[in-house]
Amino acid sequence: MHKYRIYYLADHDDGDPTTYESSIPVSPGDVIQLPETGDFHQAIRLLQQKTGTRLDLSKSAQSEAEARLLSVQYGFWPAG
Repeated sequence: MHKYRIYYLADHDDGDPTTYESSIPVSPGDVIQLPETGDFHQAIRLLQQKTGTRLDLSKSAQSEAEARLLSVQYGFWPAG
């Protein structure tokens, strides 16, 4: 199991999850759905830190396509 600490680059509420677990590794550019909220986020980068792996996520969206679009619009991910 792959475990990540979540860092939100855009919107974040106190009730949002702070960790994410996946049976497959997450790579930058992947879109994940957080089970607790149902929101989609594009993974922007992974940072190896002393306390584990930090997963930086884009703005929340209602679909995979919207998550990718918002990442580009907010300047988190290159267009194209």
